[in-house]
Formats: sequence, C-alpha cells, structure tokens
Amino acid sequence: MVKILHFSDTHISHRKFRNVKDSWKVHNRVTYIEDDFCLGFKQVLDIAAKSDYDYLIHSGDFFDIPVGRNFAGPTEYSRTFVLKALKEFFEKTKFKIPLIIIDGNHGTFLTRNYSTIEFLQAAFPDNIHIFTNYQLKDAIRHNKPLTLEFDEVKFYLFPYLKFGRLENWAKEYEKWLQNNQQPDSEKISIAVAHGMERGMDLHELVLNYKYDYVALGHDHKQRQIKKNAWQTGSTSRYTFAERSQTKAVLDIEIEKRKDLVVKSIKLDNVRSMKQIDITLNTELTTTAFERDIREKISEYKKSFDGDTAVRLKIKFDGAVLLSNWWGMEDILNEIQNDVFKDEFNILEFRWDAGEVIKRAPVSLQKGAKLYDYLIEDPVIDFEKYIRSLSLENEKQATQFIEIGAKIIEEAFTSPIESSLEEESE
Repeated sequence: MVKILHFSDTHISHRKFRNVKDSWKVHNRVTYIEDDFCLGFKQVLDIAAKSDYDYLIHSGDFFDIPVGRNFAGPTEYSRTFVLKALKEFFEKTKFKIPLIIIDGNHGTFLTRNYSTIEFLQAAFPDNIHIFTNYQLKDAIRHNKPLTLEFDEVKFYLFPYLKFGRLENWAKEYEKWLQNNQQPDSEKISIAVAHGMERGMDLHELVLNYKYDYVALGHDHKQRQIKKNAWQTGSTSRYTFAERSQTKAVLDIEIEKRKDLVVKSIKLDNVRSMKQIDITLNTELTTTAFERDIREKISEYKKSFDGDTAVRLKIKFDGAVLLSNWWGMEDILNEIQNDVFKDEFNILEFRWDAGEVIKRAPVSLQKGAKLYDYLIEDPVIDFEKYIRSLSLENEKQATQFIEIGAKIIEEAFTSPIESSLEEESE
C-alpha cells in the first residue's frame, strides 16, 4: 500500500494589474494576490509534512505564467518563495518523499523550448521529478514511454498537450498511448495527466486503461471522474466562477486490487471573492444606477486591510439604452477610483457587462418593426446562406441553422425600447 498527496493548479505567481488597488503586501516586492497563491502552495506542503506520505503528485500548472500572450516568467519573489518552502519541506521530511510534477498549459515558454518547472529539479535533483511538454513530444516522436519507476510504484506521465487540434496529432498520440503507456506490471500504476474530458487534452484511453489511480489536473473544481480518477482542483480561487468553491487536496491510499481510500483535505482560503448580480432595464436612469451600485458596496466601506480585503465583481445582465450605458461606464470608473481609496476594504473591483443587451437609439417611427423593410423572411434567408456554404457535416449545418433561427427570431420580433430621455438626445 502507498499513500500519496495529490494536488494541482497552484498557479504560483498569479497576479493582476488591472482593476486592483495599487497596494503591495511588501512594497515593490509582492502584491497581495500573488502572495495568496504562494501561501496556498505553502499550505499544501505544511499538510504533507504532517503525515507519512510516500509521494507527492502535482498534476500541472505549477506556475501561472507564461501563458497565452503573457510571455513573462514567474517573479523572483515567487521563485524564491517556492525554493524556500520546498527546502523547508524536504528538511522536515528528511528528504524521503519524492515530488512528481508535470507541465500544464500554464508555465511553459513555448517559444523558448523551456518549462518553468525545470529549475525546480535542478535545485532538488534527488527529490523532484519533472515531466515537461517537450519530454512528451520527444517521447511521441521516438515512440518511447514517459514513465517513472520506484520499487513499488510505476508512474505514467501525461503533461499537457492539445492533441485533438489536428487529426494527424490525434492519431500519433493515440498510437503512442497504445504502444507505451498501458499499465504492464504488478507494480501499483499511477497516471498523472493535465486535461479535462470536455477538452482536446485528455484522451479517453487514459481514463479507460486499468491504472490503479489517475491523478488529474486542469479542472479547478475537485470532483471524481471515474472510480479510480479524480480532479483534485486548484489550491486557490482563480476566477470569480470559483468564488463559492471549497479548495482542497486529496489524500489517497492505494493498494493493488483493492478500492482506493480517498480523503479530501480542505484548504483555508482567507481571501473572499464576492459577486454582485444586477439586472439592468431600459428605464433605469444613470442617477438610479449610481445610487444602486454605491448602496450595494457600502458594506465594504471600512479601513483597508490588505490581508482581509475582498475581491469584488459586479455582474450585469438585462438590457440598457446604449446612450445610458456610456454614462454608466463613466460612473463605474468613478466608483472604482473611490473604492481604491483607503476607506474601502476592497482589493479588486471589476465589472462584467458581457451579457447586457445594449439597445441603440430607435427611429422616430415608434414601434417600427425592422423586418418590415429589411428582408421578407430572415430565417429562410439565413438557411439559404448556410446551405450555400456546402458544409460536408450535415449535423453541423443543421445546428448552425437552428441556432441562427433562434437568434434571428429574437432580434426581429422583440419590441424596440424607447424613452423620453433617449428621444431628447
């Protein structure tokens, strides 16, 4: 029997520069949000040091950057913090517990052929075992396994790869899986992968092969995928969609030909994330809008304390006159300036109006229906257009037509809003 601590998606060095108070936990050294993610990682190591684990597994996204168009590497503060925390952990555990880390979609310099987790193995060559995107591509290219063996355990490693983007990639990846990554010994077999079922980065064979445990990363919500497979979730709240999630790590006991013993260990997230939902309507004036926003954030009007300050988002939906929305955006910017003064205990203040319908000024002919003078039947016209594309996939074409029809019907049959304020402008 072996006992492992499974954690993932620590996103160390995650930080924000927009919509946050210009305040540093340590001046010119580390921001509060970046430090939150460092402390989330440290909390996991503190848990690991208090129990008799045989292995620690990190299933990807150790660092947050580089990612996408952000080519910056982790800050020196975060890198130093990690090295100090790991040194303390290995000393406490007498350097007996190996740490296995794979690459995720964050933290890899794709243009430089370098992963940010490489320096960790360089710092602790006997204790940390890293597996990068480049090692995976090399294994596929040379048709060789990507595994790590100990006396009683064999690890099968699957760093992040968007194999489903191209058909030839998918074929080569599946061939590599079949030839090299099937559990083939009496040792306990553990797969470590960064990917999700609904994406193009977790192959079904990884879930179907008879591994004793599949340690997954990438999904920030902890959940069981199959009897032997778990997403352990992130260690800190990354987006506002995670604001109500309880963050945790997984304590796993594995014994050959026996059911897993799984225990979720809760992590403490001191930083609260709040979302205020507001539905707009075309009758709402800018004065009433400002009054409503200021009333809803009044509970946070207290002296700023960076360690307890809230991350706050306002989510808008509904409909608003475009002319009014311009004024509302100005009001939000003014409120943000006020919020980031010391009398509000708010660290981050942002808003999302992505789902708001912004209605343009209407013509003087009140209630005019657009379809009266545009096209005879917009739904049929749209279907003709889709058919003209000669799509090979009939199912896809039908889906496009159905979705388009719904959008067109809503756009062409909804009543056109009007107001005295709009007409005067």
